[in-house]
Amino acid sequence: MIEDAAQGFGASYQGRRACSFGQIAATSFFPAKPLGCYGDGGAVFVDDSGMEALVRSLCVHGQGPGGKYDNVRVGINSRLDAIQAAVLLPKLKALEDYELDARQAVAERYRAAFAGKLVTPAVTAGGVSAWAQYALLAENGERRDRILGHLRERGIPCMVYYPKPQHALPVFQGLPRYGETYQNAMDYCARTFSLPMHPYLGEAEQKEVIAAVLEAL
Repeated sequence: MIEDAAQGFGASYQGRRACSFGQIAATSFFPAKPLGCYGDGGAVFVDDSGMEALVRSLCVHGQGPGGKYDNVRVGINSRLDAIQAAVLLPKLKALEDYELDARQAVAERYRAAFAGKLVTPAVTAGGVSAWAQYALLAENGERRDRILGHLRERGIPCMVYYPKPQHALPVFQGLPRYGETYQNAMDYCARTFSLPMHPYLGEAEQKEVIAAVLEAL
């Protein structure tokens, strides 16, 4: 099983951390992620020496036992540089010490403010979200666009992540199964929008965001 934890580093389920469920797992250190560096970066997690050797080979052009010019497979150039690693070390400590708790507080203030007015994200019992994003669902696309327009007029950052579901992307149109219409995916993408979410969002700032959304509603 391959675990995609690109936006989930720091999350857990029943006490077990994301990146520990699959035979192999991957996360992203892009600056917008819960644990972000100052550029592009990421990590692969394995618990098997054979898989580790394979991944280490793939990330350096498919190198073999003889070194980087002994290419035994087709690989890529995927190495985290020392500067990004130096940035990540103190940020990893901050994530564990207080940032995850701060993200929970921000998410709870949003939930309390919007419950019954918008569809708020659910977290499975026993789960802890890393809250890479805080995505809400409006009643319909028209209302979503009205909210976004009002937020932008007020200078408040907002975003629609993934405005198209995968089956509607041009790259997949030639594949048989992607010619179908997946109504739930289309409906979600038409209504979703995301608000500012990070561990340093102060309560006063967040109240301004909440007030603007409620004004639009």
